Amino acid sequence: MSPRSPAVICCVFLFAGALFAQSTPPPQPSPSPTSIAATFWNVQWFPGRRPNASRGEENRQIRAVHGDFARINSDVIALEEIRDFDHAALAVKPLSGFKVDVCSNFPPREGQNEAQQVAITSRLQPLSAWSELWKPSGAVVPPRGFAFAAYQLAPRQLLLVYALHLKSNRGEIHEDMRIREESMLQLVSHMKAMNNAYNKLGTLSWIVGGDFNTDPDDQRFASEKTIPTLRAEGFRWCWEGTPFASRITVPASLRYPAASFDQIFFRGATLVKAWVTDTSPQSSDHRAVNAVLALR
Repeated sequence: MSPRSPAVICCVFLFAGALFAQSTPPPQPSPSPTSIAATFWNVQWFPGRRPNASRGEENRQIRAVHGDFARINSDVIALEEIRDFDHAALAVKPLSGFKVDVCSNFPPREGQNEAQQVAITSRLQPLSAWSELWKPSGAVVPPRGFAFAAYQLAPRQLLLVYALHLKSNRGEIHEDMRIREESMLQLVSHMKAMNNAYNKLGTLSWIVGGDFNTDPDDQRFASEKTIPTLRAEGFRWCWEGTPFASRITVPASLRYPAASFDQIFFRGATLVKAWVTDTSPQSSDHRAVNAVLALR
Protein backbone atom coordinates (compact mmCIF):
# COMPACT_ATOMS: atom_id res chain seq x y z
CA MET A 1 0.00 0.00 0.00
CA SER A 2 1.37 3.35 -0.93
CA PRO A 3 2.00 5.87 1.81
CA ARG A 4 -0.70 8.50 2.36
CA SER A 5 -0.20 11.81 0.71
CA PRO A 6 0.29 14.95 2.81
CA ALA A 7 -3.14 16.11 1.66
CA VAL A 8 -4.81 12.98 3.07
CA ILE A 9 -2.94 13.27 6.38
CA CYS A 10 -3.97 16.93 6.61
CA CYS A 11 -7.61 16.02 6.05
CA VAL A 12 -7.45 13.36 8.80
CA PHE A 13 -6.09 15.89 11.33
CA LEU A 14 -8.68 18.48 10.35
CA PHE A 15 -11.48 15.93 10.72
CA ALA A 16 -10.21 14.81 14.14
CA GLY A 17 -9.87 18.42 15.24
CA ALA A 18 -13.43 19.13 14.20
CA LEU A 19 -14.70 16.13 16.19
CA PHE A 20 -12.73 17.27 19.28
CA ALA A 21 -14.06 20.81 18.98
CA GLN A 22 -17.63 19.53 18.74
CA SER A 23 -17.28 17.20 21.75
CA THR A 24 -15.70 19.86 24.05
CA PRO A 25 -18.38 22.19 25.52
CA PRO A 26 -17.65 25.92 25.43
CA PRO A 27 -16.49 27.48 28.73
CA GLN A 28 -19.35 28.67 30.93
CA PRO A 29 -19.38 31.85 33.02
CA SER A 30 -18.71 31.39 36.72
CA PRO A 31 -21.94 30.90 38.67
CA SER A 32 -23.14 33.71 40.91
CA PRO A 33 -22.22 33.18 44.58
CA THR A 34 -25.20 31.83 46.45
CA SER A 35 -24.66 34.05 49.51
CA ILE A 36 -22.72 37.02 50.85
CA ALA A 37 -21.58 37.52 54.44
CA ALA A 38 -21.27 41.10 55.68
CA THR A 39 -20.03 42.61 58.95
CA PHE A 40 -20.45 46.16 60.27
CA TRP A 41 -18.51 47.31 63.30
CA ASN A 42 -18.02 50.60 65.13
CA VAL A 43 -14.42 50.21 66.30
CA GLN A 44 -14.40 53.23 68.64
CA TRP A 45 -11.80 55.69 67.40
CA PHE A 46 -9.51 52.96 66.05
CA PRO A 47 -6.73 52.84 66.97
CA GLY A 48 -6.73 53.91 70.62
CA ARG A 49 -10.45 54.03 71.57
CA ARG A 50 -10.26 57.81 72.05
CA PRO A 51 -8.86 60.90 70.32
CA ASN A 52 -5.19 61.61 71.05
CA ALA A 53 -4.63 58.09 72.40
CA SER A 54 -1.20 57.03 73.60
CA ARG A 55 0.87 54.52 71.63
CA GLY A 56 0.21 51.93 74.34
CA GLU A 57 -3.57 52.45 74.06
CA GLU A 58 -3.35 52.13 70.29
CA ASN A 59 -1.39 48.89 70.48
CA ARG A 60 -3.79 47.36 73.00
CA GLN A 61 -6.78 48.05 70.79
CA ILE A 62 -4.99 46.84 67.66
CA ARG A 63 -4.22 43.50 69.33
CA ALA A 64 -7.79 43.16 70.57
CA VAL A 65 -9.36 43.97 67.18
CA HIS A 66 -7.04 41.56 65.39
CA GLY A 67 -7.99 38.87 67.89
CA ASP A 68 -11.70 39.47 67.31
CA PHE A 69 -11.30 39.37 63.53
CA ALA A 70 -10.02 35.81 63.88
CA ARG A 71 -13.66 34.90 64.71
CA ILE A 72 -15.23 36.83 61.85
CA ASN A 73 -15.39 35.29 58.38
CA SER A 74 -17.16 37.72 56.04
CA ASP A 75 -16.82 38.79 52.43
CA VAL A 76 -17.40 42.48 53.20
CA ILE A 77 -16.48 44.28 56.45
CA ALA A 78 -17.44 47.91 57.02
CA LEU A 79 -15.88 49.91 59.85
CA GLU A 80 -17.10 53.04 61.62
CA GLU A 81 -15.00 55.39 63.80
CA ILE A 82 -11.86 54.43 61.90
CA ARG A 83 -9.14 57.11 61.81
CA ASP A 84 -8.15 56.98 58.12
CA PHE A 85 -7.42 54.74 55.12
CA ASP A 86 -4.11 53.42 56.46
CA HIS A 87 -5.61 52.46 59.80
CA ALA A 88 -8.55 50.76 58.08
CA ALA A 89 -5.96 48.65 56.26
CA LEU A 90 -4.24 47.95 59.58
CA ALA A 91 -7.53 46.84 61.17
CA VAL A 92 -8.16 44.12 58.56
CA LYS A 93 -4.49 43.18 58.06
CA PRO A 94 -4.94 39.67 59.57
CA LEU A 95 -7.71 38.81 57.08
CA SER A 96 -6.47 36.96 54.01
CA GLY A 97 -7.29 38.66 50.73
CA PHE A 98 -8.81 41.77 52.34
CA LYS A 99 -8.10 45.32 51.25
CA VAL A 100 -9.70 48.74 51.74
CA ASP A 101 -12.12 49.58 48.93
CA VAL A 102 -13.03 53.02 50.25
CA CYS A 103 -12.39 55.11 53.35
CA SER A 104 -13.96 58.52 53.88
CA ASN A 105 -12.03 61.69 54.55
CA PHE A 106 -14.59 63.66 56.55
CA PRO A 107 -13.30 66.83 58.26
CA PRO A 108 -13.13 66.94 62.07
CA ARG A 109 -16.16 68.41 63.77
CA GLU A 110 -15.89 71.84 65.34
CA GLY A 111 -13.65 71.77 68.39
CA GLN A 112 -12.06 68.42 67.47
CA ASN A 113 -8.67 67.62 65.95
CA GLU A 114 -9.50 64.13 64.68
CA ALA A 115 -12.43 62.84 62.65
CA GLN A 116 -14.38 59.59 62.66
CA GLN A 117 -14.29 57.94 59.24
CA VAL A 118 -16.24 55.06 57.70
CA ALA A 119 -14.60 52.43 55.50
CA ILE A 120 -15.66 49.45 53.41
CA THR A 121 -13.17 46.60 53.12
CA SER A 122 -13.58 43.30 51.30
CA ARG A 123 -12.05 40.36 49.49
CA LEU A 124 -14.13 41.31 46.42
CA GLN A 125 -13.18 43.50 43.47
CA PRO A 126 -15.26 46.71 43.37
CA LEU A 127 -16.58 48.25 40.19
CA SER A 128 -16.53 51.61 41.95
CA ALA A 129 -16.34 52.97 45.49
CA TRP A 130 -16.41 56.41 47.10
CA SER A 131 -17.66 58.41 50.08
CA GLU A 132 -19.78 61.53 50.38
CA LEU A 133 -20.52 64.09 53.08
CA TRP A 134 -24.09 64.75 54.09
CA LYS A 135 -25.22 68.13 52.83
CA PRO A 136 -26.54 70.88 55.13
CA SER A 137 -30.30 71.39 54.95
CA GLY A 138 -31.09 74.80 56.39
CA ALA A 139 -30.19 74.75 60.06
CA VAL A 140 -29.79 70.96 60.02
CA VAL A 141 -26.14 69.99 59.47
CA PRO A 142 -25.62 66.22 59.73
CA PRO A 143 -22.11 65.10 60.75
CA ARG A 144 -20.01 62.75 58.64
CA GLY A 145 -21.60 61.00 55.64
CA PHE A 146 -21.54 57.57 54.01
CA ALA A 147 -19.24 55.19 52.16
CA PHE A 148 -20.47 53.31 49.09
CA ALA A 149 -19.11 50.40 47.06
CA ALA A 150 -20.51 48.53 44.04
CA TYR A 151 -19.37 44.98 43.29
CA GLN A 152 -20.03 42.78 40.27
CA LEU A 153 -20.24 39.31 41.79
CA ALA A 154 -20.96 37.52 38.51
CA PRO A 155 -22.33 38.42 35.06
CA ARG A 156 -25.58 40.35 35.57
CA GLN A 157 -25.27 40.12 39.40
CA LEU A 158 -24.31 43.24 41.41
CA LEU A 159 -24.02 44.04 45.10
CA LEU A 160 -24.32 47.65 46.35
CA VAL A 161 -23.09 48.35 49.89
CA TYR A 162 -23.52 51.45 52.07
CA ALA A 163 -21.75 52.04 55.40
CA LEU A 164 -23.20 54.68 57.76
CA HIS A 165 -22.49 56.33 61.07
CA LEU A 166 -25.49 58.50 61.89
CA LYS A 167 -25.74 61.30 64.47
CA SER A 168 -25.21 60.27 68.09
CA ASN A 169 -27.64 60.92 70.95
CA ARG A 170 -25.38 63.30 72.83
CA GLY A 171 -27.46 66.37 72.00
CA GLU A 172 -31.15 67.16 72.45
CA ILE A 173 -32.97 63.99 71.42
CA HIS A 174 -35.48 65.57 69.01
CA GLU A 175 -32.72 67.51 67.29
CA ASP A 176 -30.61 64.35 66.99
CA MET A 177 -33.55 62.50 65.46
CA ARG A 178 -34.17 65.30 62.97
CA ILE A 179 -30.51 65.19 61.91
CA ARG A 180 -30.63 61.42 61.37
CA GLU A 181 -33.86 61.77 59.40
CA GLU A 182 -32.25 64.30 57.08
CA SER A 183 -29.27 61.98 56.53
CA MET A 184 -31.63 59.15 55.57
CA LEU A 185 -33.55 61.32 53.12
CA GLN A 186 -30.25 62.13 51.40
CA LEU A 187 -29.25 58.46 51.41
CA VAL A 188 -32.52 57.40 49.76
CA SER A 189 -31.99 60.05 47.09
CA HIS A 190 -28.52 58.65 46.41
CA MET A 191 -29.89 55.11 46.27
CA LYS A 192 -32.38 56.07 43.60
CA ALA A 193 -29.58 57.56 41.52
CA MET A 194 -27.48 54.40 41.97
CA ASN A 195 -30.42 52.21 41.03
CA ASN A 196 -30.76 54.12 37.76
CA ALA A 197 -27.02 53.89 37.14
CA TYR A 198 -26.46 50.21 37.91
CA ASN A 199 -29.68 48.36 37.11
CA LYS A 200 -28.74 48.37 33.44
CA LEU A 201 -25.87 46.02 34.36
CA GLY A 202 -28.00 43.34 35.97
CA THR A 203 -29.82 42.27 39.13
CA LEU A 204 -29.09 44.41 42.19
CA SER A 205 -28.74 43.27 45.80
CA TRP A 206 -28.34 45.96 48.46
CA ILE A 207 -26.86 46.07 51.97
CA VAL A 208 -27.04 49.14 54.22
CA GLY A 209 -25.45 48.92 57.64
CA GLY A 210 -23.55 50.61 60.40
CA ASP A 211 -24.06 52.58 63.58
CA PHE A 212 -27.53 54.14 63.21
CA ASN A 213 -27.68 55.40 66.83
CA THR A 214 -31.38 54.53 66.78
CA ASP A 215 -33.53 51.42 67.15
CA PRO A 216 -37.03 51.04 65.67
CA ASP A 217 -38.17 49.03 68.70
CA ASP A 218 -36.87 51.52 71.30
CA GLN A 219 -39.69 53.70 72.64
CA ARG A 220 -37.31 56.64 73.00
CA PHE A 221 -37.29 56.88 69.19
CA ALA A 222 -40.91 55.94 68.53
CA SER A 223 -41.57 59.13 66.55
CA GLU A 224 -38.33 59.01 64.57
CA LYS A 225 -38.66 58.53 60.80
CA THR A 226 -35.07 57.51 59.99
CA ILE A 227 -35.64 53.76 59.75
CA PRO A 228 -39.28 53.95 58.51
CA THR A 229 -37.97 56.03 55.59
CA LEU A 230 -35.53 53.26 54.67
CA ARG A 231 -38.13 50.53 55.11
CA ALA A 232 -40.51 52.43 52.83
CA GLU A 233 -37.95 51.84 50.04
CA GLY A 234 -38.36 48.07 50.37
CA PHE A 235 -35.47 47.41 52.77
CA ARG A 236 -35.85 44.73 55.42
CA TRP A 237 -34.31 44.78 58.90
CA CYS A 238 -31.97 41.94 59.80
CA TRP A 239 -33.19 41.99 63.45
CA GLU A 240 -36.86 41.52 62.59
CA GLY A 241 -38.35 39.27 65.29
CA THR A 242 -35.04 39.00 67.20
CA PRO A 243 -35.40 39.50 70.97
CA PHE A 244 -33.65 42.59 72.29
CA ALA A 245 -31.35 40.54 74.52
CA SER A 246 -30.02 38.74 71.43
CA ARG A 247 -29.23 41.92 69.48
CA ILE A 248 -27.58 44.19 72.06
CA THR A 249 -24.68 45.91 70.28
CA VAL A 250 -23.78 48.47 72.96
CA PRO A 251 -23.65 46.85 76.41
CA ALA A 252 -24.92 48.85 79.38
CA SER A 253 -22.48 51.23 81.08
CA LEU A 254 -22.62 53.50 84.10
CA ARG A 255 -23.89 56.34 81.85
CA TYR A 256 -26.13 54.56 79.33
CA PRO A 257 -28.50 51.58 79.19
CA ALA A 258 -27.87 48.68 76.83
CA ALA A 259 -28.78 49.52 73.23
CA SER A 260 -29.19 47.94 69.81
CA PHE A 261 -27.89 50.77 67.64
CA ASP A 262 -25.92 48.81 65.04
CA GLN A 263 -28.13 47.74 62.16
CA ILE A 264 -28.10 45.90 58.83
CA PHE A 265 -30.83 46.38 56.20
CA PHE A 266 -31.07 44.59 52.87
CA ARG A 267 -33.03 44.51 49.62
CA GLY A 268 -32.93 42.13 46.66
CA ALA A 269 -31.74 39.28 48.88
CA THR A 270 -33.03 36.85 51.50
CA LEU A 271 -31.74 36.78 55.06
CA VAL A 272 -30.12 33.48 55.99
CA LYS A 273 -29.01 34.50 59.49
CA ALA A 274 -27.93 37.53 61.50
CA TRP A 275 -26.01 37.68 64.75
CA VAL A 276 -23.93 39.84 67.08
CA THR A 277 -20.30 38.87 67.62
CA ASP A 278 -19.38 39.18 71.29
CA THR A 279 -16.29 41.25 70.55
CA SER A 280 -13.91 42.24 73.33
CA PRO A 281 -14.54 45.43 75.33
CA GLN A 282 -10.84 46.14 74.71
CA SER A 283 -11.70 46.39 71.00
CA SER A 284 -14.69 48.74 71.19
CA ASP A 285 -17.71 49.81 73.19
CA HIS A 286 -19.76 48.42 70.26
CA ARG A 287 -20.06 44.82 69.17
CA ALA A 288 -19.81 43.73 65.55
CA VAL A 289 -23.03 42.84 63.69
CA ASN A 290 -23.13 40.23 60.94
CA ALA A 291 -25.54 38.92 58.33
CA VAL A 292 -25.47 36.21 55.69
CA LEU A 293 -27.71 36.99 52.72
CA ALA A 294 -28.80 34.66 49.94
CA LEU A 295 -28.72 36.44 46.60
CA ARG A 296 -31.60 36.33 44.16
